[in-house]
Amino acid sequence: MKGILRFAIGALCALTIAGVYAQPPGLAGLVWLDNNLEFDLNAGNLVATGAIGTTIALGNQNPVCITKAPNSLNINLDLAALTGISGLPTINLTGTALSGGSQIQWTTGPVDINLCLQSSQTGLPVDILIKRITGASLLVNLTLLSSPYFSSVCNDNFYVQMTPTGGDQFNFIGLELYAFCVESSFTRINGTVRDLDYVIHSGPVPEPASMLALGTGLVGLLGLRRRKK
Repeated sequence: MKGILRFAIGALCALTIAGVYAQPPGLAGLVWLDNNLEFDLNAGNLVATGAIGTTIALGNQNPVCITKAPNSLNINLDLAALTGISGLPTINLTGTALSGGSQIQWTTGPVDINLCLQSSQTGLPVDILIKRITGASLLVNLTLLSSPYFSSVCNDNFYVQMTPTGGDQFNFIGLELYAFCVESSFTRINGTVRDLDYVIHSGPVPEPASMLALGTGLVGLLGLRRRKK
């Protein structure tokens, strides 16, 4: 059971970062400037149907720090390093700033995994083949904090808070699994990570002059620069 949970949580973390080549407008542009973020999963469920029908609560997990290149939202996330499950691949992700930069949606299409987890790794009664991620999405609203949030896991201050919006339609991970690590119509399990409650923090502390202009609604965050530490 723990192996499946670590994989699901790792995939969630992977989805919190995606990429564009030009700095997006609004608060998304501030996140774009930063080189890391904190992902904190409060709750969620892994719902399985098919050969095995069950619902597994992901539970309140410890926050994790994810690094990325500055001036980009792109990342190649090593799931094996993140989850501790040997054999998981590196996932390439894509994302989009929406609503004038007040939202970010991170998505991925099918990603082949092809990893058999022994029952001793998962706590389930049978071995499970993680065949692929069939698709995934995280959609978040961005909020500018009045004072920076300090992340102990990243050892950094962040000025943007991100929370999920759009329900299960826009916040999910689809999984194709097989019982006994045998691919057939009789052993297939359709898994969905859903009912997600999480908080993401990122975004460097803006220059005071830029903060004042933002607060009065005169300018966006397109020209914000990261304050030197």
